[in-house]
Amino acid sequence: MTVHIYGYPGCTTVKKAREWAEAEGLDPHYAHFSKLPDLKASLAEWIEKAGIDSVFNDRAQTLKKMPESEQQAITASDDAKIAAMAADPRLIKRPVGTNGKTVLTGFKQPEWEAAFR
Repeated sequence: MTVHIYGYPGCTTVKKAREWAEAEGLDPHYAHFSKLPDLKASLAEWIEKAGIDSVFNDRAQTLKKMPESEQQAITASDDAKIAAMAADPRLIKRPVGTNGKTVLTGFKQPEWEAAFR
């Protein structure tokens, strides 16, 4: 089985997911969010399969450092969250892992084992 993992290479959680997938022989394919040809289309797919609350990182330091009015504007609607994530991928919960059918965000090994083994 092939698992696609998306995120930032410097993120320790992304590294853990990649290392786990390699150790499990899952043939992981990694891509940096900014290298995706159409991030908005990928977001739409991930949100359809996992839900907006799983994909949008409401605990991101990027969000917390914004003025309150900007935070409220972003979190006011799903469309605003999607636009914000497309403009600034640091607002996407990472890593994103998918096998084409299932999409998981964040790396919780038991969940990834259940979904991707």
